[in-house]
Amino acid sequence: GAPRRPRKLPPRFGHDTFTGRMMYMFDQFDPRPLLATQKQLEQAKQLVERYRNWQVEPEEETLRRAQKLVEVSLHPDTKEPIPWPFRVSAFLVIGPPIGLGLIQPNASIASVAFWQWANQTHAACLNYANRPIASNAFGKSSEMMNIPNLNGGAPIQIENRALISYMGAVGSAMAVSLSVRSLSMHLKNKAMLLLAPVCGVISASVANLYLTRQHELSEGIEVCDPETNECLGKSKVAAKKALIETAISRAVLPLPAIGLTPFMFQYLNSAAWYRSLGTVGALSVRYVGLLTMTWATVPPSFALFPHRGSLPLSRLEPEVQRAGSRVNCTEVSYNKGL
Repeated sequence: GAPRRPRKLPPRFGHDTFTGRMMYMFDQFDPRPLLATQKQLEQAKQLVERYRNWQVEPEEETLRRAQKLVEVSLHPDTKEPIPWPFRVSAFLVIGPPIGLGLIQPNASIASVAFWQWANQTHAACLNYANRPIASNAFGKSSEMMNIPNLNGGAPIQIENRALISYMGAVGSAMAVSLSVRSLSMHLKNKAMLLLAPVCGVISASVANLYLTRQHELSEGIEVCDPETNECLGKSKVAAKKALIETAISRAVLPLPAIGLTPFMFQYLNSAAWYRSLGTVGALSVRYVGLLTMTWATVPPSFALFPHRGSLPLSRLEPEVQRAGSRVNCTEVSYNKGL
């Protein structure tokens, strides 16, 4: 008979509800998969592929562990390893130290510029490493730049236009954050000064996202048959929806951790026990507080919209509709990006 279609992996969490997506993101933020070796990752990838092709029937817990390792370590479109600093599971390792630098009190202009640069550099790399693939090829070799792969594999190819977008994003980050800081000091508004970091982060993060992924609006992103994951073509409609949803998530993401914690730490400054801790002790309290706030609030921000978006076939471009009709597909899925 005809070969069986590849089967779907059993969902570890329901993605149709905010609660299900939030629990999924809490699971994705678990940093323990970062300790997995390349061999373990390859074994997990093979197990998942063999399960999809009806070749093995592993125990449920074994399959779930392999599925999680693959999801947090490999790009959903290319199936290639994502450099570990730019995986979701590394966010709690990289994010809080940068956040602590962003909200330090009485920061100098040089310090503000450095930490905004560090934050937006990490954000740009996160955007690029987790972006939906807009085309099947990266482009001409003359349009590419090779950088070393932190995983020890082949060099990572980065489009020159992405580097140009990155420079524009970092520039906008510094300009916005320093402008808000200068205005707050001119107005002698303490609350505004405390909000300067988050204002800079929000506006620059959205600009960063747009500059890094703006070409998707003109080229489209891949849309797939949700049953077989077969690519049906590229859609600008899906690209626009993906960017809008990602921008909203990015705007909400820093509000609690970078927006609220400066006021909390300002309140702590009036407590005698906090002042008695000394510089190292106070820094430790701030770090633990920011780490806790990041862990509690960032996963819900990422969960506002499904990571794997969907659209009715009827809303897409005619060529995509024709490709979908040939395989009796009424709805498509796409990688929204992180």
